[in-house]
Amino acid sequence: MADKKISQLTELTSADSAIDVLPLVDSDLNQTKKIKLADLPLSDAEKGSLVPFTTDIQAGVTQTRNLTTITDLDGYIGTNVTSIYIGSNVTSIGSSAFYNCTALTSVNIPDSVTSIGSSAFQNCTSLTSIVIPDSVETIGSSAFYYCTALTSITIPDSVTSIESATFGSCSSLTSVTIGNSVTSIGSFAFYFCGILTSITIGNSVETIGGSAFSGCSSLTSITIPDSVSTIGSFAFSQCSILATINCLATTAPALGSNPFAGVAATEIHVPVGATGYGTTYGGLTVVSDL
Repeated sequence: MADKKISQLTELTSADSAIDVLPLVDSDLNQTKKIKLADLPLSDAEKGSLVPFTTDIQAGVTQTRNLTTITDLDGYIGTNVTSIYIGSNVTSIGSSAFYNCTALTSVNIPDSVTSIGSSAFQNCTSLTSIVIPDSVETIGSSAFYYCTALTSITIPDSVTSIESATFGSCSSLTSVTIGNSVTSIGSFAFYFCGILTSITIGNSVETIGGSAFSGCSSLTSITIPDSVSTIGSFAFSQCSILATINCLATTAPALGSNPFAGVAATEIHVPVGATGYGTTYGGLTVVSDL
């Protein structure tokens, strides 16, 4: 059959219309898209938000299904695309790859991906959830910054560090689980996640950066694992209802300035026999009862 535009298709047959996929080449956007036959006919709005094969997309170069790295596609995919499928050849999602894709609600990240670059999904304000596979080892700074619809995130054990502002200003984020291989939480990593109520910090974290959880004004309790040796300046500042703070380190972590400024708690609970805390620590009364 000769190539036809979507608007020229008049008849299609399929063995199983629920799962069969029709690849369509959009010459205007120079990319391949896919639709399920069961979804035909498409509305005008749907025609503008078909799922792209991102293995076929790379701005400014020859298209290839063997693409292994997705680079900066801002302005190329467009702001009306709602769903992204990433092919299994891709090992790296580059910096700003999907920056400002404001209509994007879902992303499939295959377990071939090992790195997510800085600002990769920044400003994806409709993205409600994302699964980071165990294959991912690095997540760059501001990777999910200002993803204001994102409600929860689990960082797998394969990731070793959370960079600066990675999840900053994710204003719908309610829960975070940090894997047990993460050794550092960068500055402003969860800055102003205003309805974050639950966070589990993995037991390998050594450094909590400056303002890492500043402005998490719904956080009521926090347990700092015994692996932590440094808590940065203003790390938990403006956590206005943070009433319970437990620090499991037997040797008091080094503190930056005012790490607990503006919290509701007046005490910090530490292990019996712990050293270096003194009678007050970061402006809080030390209670040795853990």
